[in-house]
Parts: sequence; C-alpha cells; structure tokens
Amino acid sequence: MRTVLYEASTGYGSIAEVLVIPFVMLMFMILVPRLKRSPAAVAGGWRPRRMLWPLCGAFVILGMFFVLRGQLDMYRRVIVPYARGDYEVVEGCVENFVPMPSEGHAYETFDIDGVHFAYSDNDVTVGYRNTRVKGGVVRGDGQYLRVGYVYYNETYGNIIVYIEELTPPSP
Repeated sequence: MRTVLYEASTGYGSIAEVLVIPFVMLMFMILVPRLKRSPAAVAGGWRPRRMLWPLCGAFVILGMFFVLRGQLDMYRRVIVPYARGDYEVVEGCVENFVPMPSEGHAYETFDIDGVHFAYSDNDVTVGYRNTRVKGGVVRGDGQYLRVGYVYYNETYGNIIVYIEELTPPSP
C-alpha cells in the first residue's frame, strides 16, 4: 500500500507562499504611518520626529528585500529542482524521532537510513514543516516512509519535498 502524505506545491500557490512575508512587511510600512495618534499622546505633547517614518520605511524596504531574496532563492534551489525530478529519495523506517514539544519553539527531527531531517512550524521554508503536534504526517519511530528531499544549505539542511507512506517489506 502506498499513500502520499505530502507533496510540495510547484505551481503559483507556492510562489504566493514565498511572497507572504514581504507582503506583510509592505502593508506594515503603508498602514502604520496612517494610524491616528491618540488624544492622550497629543495632549502630552508627543510629536513624531521628521526622520522617524522615512527611517522606518527604509528599514522595512531593506528587510523586505532580504526576505524576498532569501525566499526566492530557496524556491529556486528547492522547488524548481523538485519539479524537474532532480531530488534525492530515501526509503525506510523512521528512526530517532524527536517530536517538537507542545510549547513549540524547537525542531522536530528524525532519520531514515542515515539521512537526517529537521523542520519546525516556526520556519518559513518551501518544503514540509508540519510537526506532529500540529497534525504532521510523521508520527514516530518505525513508520515506513519514502521521503524526497533537496539539500539546501547548512542552516536548513535537507528540505522535504515529498513524503509517501509505504507498507514495510516482509522480512
């Protein structure tokens, strides 16, 4: 029996996911200067400095540039090769599974046949990042999976682009 549990999106939806953070930063830059000052702030004599908003705007634009550049690079180096069929595959039982704690803020990790995987709901990546606590498909040691992955860099390691659950072979 074969069941596809996860497959990375290679269409326009995945590009849209990559652009979410820069879009939110742009909205922040547009909307925050338009917020009205509270009457208490006006009565207290609070006056924004002339350089405050241009400086904040420059910071947001610079941040947007780096986030967008990083996200598009990750898309180009992970999703594009996956769409071409240029990715690695490992098959076997999940070993050394360490789930993310319910409090979050940690990586969920596991190995299959000596290949290490680490991911977190808190990461913004183009591959699989859904931990067991949040309904992820990797349940624990002994689960027999076929995992497609692309190595990205030392920070992110192997990014999962495909997960398929298989019936273990008979001994």
